[in-house]
Amino acid sequence: MGRYLLLLVVVLAVFQDLWASGGRTDGLSRWGTTWGKHNHRGTSTRSRSTHMSRIKPEQQNNTEILAQVGGSVTIKCYTHYLGNEMVTWLKRDEDHLLTAGSQVYSSDNRFSVAHIKNQDLWELSLRDVRLSDAGLYECQLTTHPPTSLFFTLKVVEARAVIEGHPSIHFHKGHTLRLHCVVERATETPQYIFWYHNGSMVNYYPNQPVRIMKHRYSSTLIINNLTWDHAGEYRCEPHLATSASIKVHVTGPPAAMQNTGEASGGGRIMMGAGVALSLSPRTVPWSSLQCLLVCLLVARW
Repeated sequence: MGRYLLLLVVVLAVFQDLWASGGRTDGLSRWGTTWGKHNHRGTSTRSRSTHMSRIKPEQQNNTEILAQVGGSVTIKCYTHYLGNEMVTWLKRDEDHLLTAGSQVYSSDNRFSVAHIKNQDLWELSLRDVRLSDAGLYECQLTTHPPTSLFFTLKVVEARAVIEGHPSIHFHKGHTLRLHCVVERATETPQYIFWYHNGSMVNYYPNQPVRIMKHRYSSTLIINNLTWDHAGEYRCEPHLATSASIKVHVTGPPAAMQNTGEASGGGRIMMGAGVALSLSPRTVPWSSLQCLLVCLLVARW
């Protein structure tokens, strides 16, 4: 008996020590978090020391760059290891001269060039990107012999997608929630507009509509659905193709609800457009009294 009592005392002492110190598990967790922070700090220091202007030519050659239709894109050509030479930009697959130095030679005013001297960087910028702009671009330096760096521009079309496409059904009185996501976008859309039967609802007054905008998505919420909320909803983001969905509202018409309430307050259940009355029609007290009297007389 004394041996078991001693063992119990030892166990209680261990638990008390763990409780006072926050537990071994918590201690290890805190140590692991501290080590992780020191490790992360060392990594971030190394990443800061590796400046973009120190990129070697072979590291940026044959780089793929992604842009979306209607958006903007900038191609960066670093010349740190090649000297501060003048740069000529060409669209190589079309053999078309775009810029030479700081001068733009292309007749397309969507192109512009910039030279950031303290970074040994030449930038070719293009706005209002089109599908035809995709291709191979060359950054050519006037070294001896000439040195060229190549960049492949890929252009995609961003599009909106609504969950539940092409049509969904909701019961009258329920909450409508539509979620629209912008796919294949290379830049955040400036806006995402919602339309109901052709009319914008983002800023429409006196409507029970709530819209939550995220970076690449938007959610439309309507509480207590009515028949007027049925129809086509369209999500139209900036610089992306729109998407639409049909919303159907099911349930008994308002006239049937009013009839059910007037006939004695009977409770109405809605399910797939079918209304069922849960309480029978109330019989007037005068009729019951007459029936009772007749039964008594007949028995007597």
